[in-house]
Amino acid sequence: MDLSTPSWFITLLMLSLCAIPASSQDDTAYAKSLLKFKESLTNVTMLDNWREPVQKLCSWNTPVWNGCLCVNDSFWGLKLEGMGLGGKLDIDSLSELPLRSLSVMNNNFSGPFPSNINKLGKLRGLFLANNNFSGEIPDDAFSGMRTMTKVVLGDNSFMGKIPMSLLGLPRLVDLQLQDNQFSGRIPDFWQAELKVNFSNNKLEGAIPDTLRNQNASSFSGRFLSF
Repeated sequence: MDLSTPSWFITLLMLSLCAIPASSQDDTAYAKSLLKFKESLTNVTMLDNWREPVQKLCSWNTPVWNGCLCVNDSFWGLKLEGMGLGGKLDIDSLSELPLRSLSVMNNNFSGPFPSNINKLGKLRGLFLANNNFSGEIPDDAFSGMRTMTKVVLGDNSFMGKIPMSLLGLPRLVDLQLQDNQFSGRIPDFWQAELKVNFSNNKLEGAIPDTLRNQNASSFSGRFLSF
């Protein structure tokens, strides 16, 4: 009786033993980056379940860790809203992740805008509203972020001019800068589907022709004119 095992079966067995799903390998690496990011935050009680070991960040399209976003059962982004978080946004740690969306709205973050945000090259949505960020945003802050569709920075204390690098985002459809201290003129935004809110700032001058179809309430303030 031939007890030899077919070579194809041995090959298949070896592949099955070695083939750990790429997503699991990726998620293990992503988890380490997220834990590094967590170290830069304060008041992290809501992130207590961010602990190793973890094989997958998404299970049946449901996040295993609080605040993670899942799409097609894969890690997509972070939605850390209303968690009382503070500290610093460690962009270097986040740059190790395939982030499409980053939201830390309604928290207690303060200090300057993360000037290296363009390290998040795949980001589509940035949501920093309702925090205590302050200071000027570098003019080139959004350079190269061509996949960005939404930038929501309202209800902070940003000042200075609206960064011109926003004009270089071809897919931008939602720009919310209301309730800050931006000054100067509004740039000539050209994106056809763009909706804006620049109300309650210190902007001045005429509203660009390209934005005159917007709701007038998006420009409420003492210094702007149609």
